[in-house]
Amino acid sequence: MESIEKKKKDKKNIEDNPGPCLEKECSFCCDPVKVGRFFPEEKIPVNENGEKIWKERVEILIPEDEIDTTRLKSYDCVNLDKATGKCLDYEKRPLICRKASCVNRDSKESIDEQHKRMTKRKFIVIKT
Repeated sequence: MESIEKKKKDKKNIEDNPGPCLEKECSFCCDPVKVGRFFPEEKIPVNENGEKIWKERVEILIPEDEIDTTRLKSYDCVNLDKATGKCLDYEKRPLICRKASCVNRDSKESIDEQHKRMTKRKFIVIKT
């Protein structure tokens, strides 16, 4: 169980380092959700009824710029409105979603440059 202090620190970090999702009307991180191939099943977020909100796709994604090193599982999020690209539960989204960001605030690159580089990434799709 997480300590109260850790939760406060995580919340402050999220508030201090949000991604540019809303400003750029971007859903790259969650359409589809992309996590490491060996992401633990128990870390998949659940709703208030205990149901998983990410539904696994039958594919592995390989970033073209990391073809020899990276394999990603992909998921569809039930909270993503595909028509608008917006989260249907943005204010109460899980911590893992709040922490997702395509930018590093300490980078020498601007937020715009980092966002552009990340969203231009191409993936090889392997059906499983």
